[in-house]
Amino acid sequence: MKKQLTVLAFLILCATAAHAAPPTAELKVKGKIGVPTCNINAPDSGIYNFGNISSTQIKSGTTTTELPKMSKSWTIICDAPTYLNVTPVDNRAATASSTETKARFGLGSINGNGKIGFYWVVLSNAKVDNQPSNLYYTSTNAFTSVATSANLWSGSVTGWASAANTQTAGKVFSADFEVQPVLAGVTDMKGTITEDTKIDGSLTMNFAFGI
Repeated sequence: MKKQLTVLAFLILCATAAHAAPPTAELKVKGKIGVPTCNINAPDSGIYNFGNISSTQIKSGTTTTELPKMSKSWTIICDAPTYLNVTPVDNRAATASSTETKARFGLGSINGNGKIGFYWVVLSNAKVDNQPSNLYYTSTNAFTSVATSANLWSGSVTGWASAANTQTAGKVFSADFEVQPVLAGVTDMKGTITEDTKIDGSLTMNFAFGI
């Protein structure tokens, strides 16, 4: 009887050793997913100053007057390759003398609720990493065509692209931003100008980036 107990104890010991946990080690995968940082270089802090404009240029009725265009080259520099686009928001939308399209932005008020006029902005000479690029415009999440120039439209996206639905990735983006102001006629201004008035157009340029 004692011999049987001894054998049984030995078998239990062997079974315990057979089920001992094997040694383990942990493999870890770490990193950080981050968005690029981009800096916008807008000449003259983004100000397009048309200086003193003579009131004699303002025409009667609803006839408008185009002022000379002014173009400045903007550059956006990012610390990693990315796509880039811009969505403008008109901070003076209620003052645009023409709302035929959302590409016309307000120039401010005059004579109470009169409207000074409107302006539009055209992007051209686009480049990505110093290589020529096309531009696209869309009010949806897709775009079916590209061109060498594009108007900014309030609330819509304009960006750098190589072909339809194909944005261009890079670290340095540039384009000429050309402003064309148009003065309203006396009717839309609610009368003639009797005192100095400041032109007060303002766009918030919302740049977005990401692969």
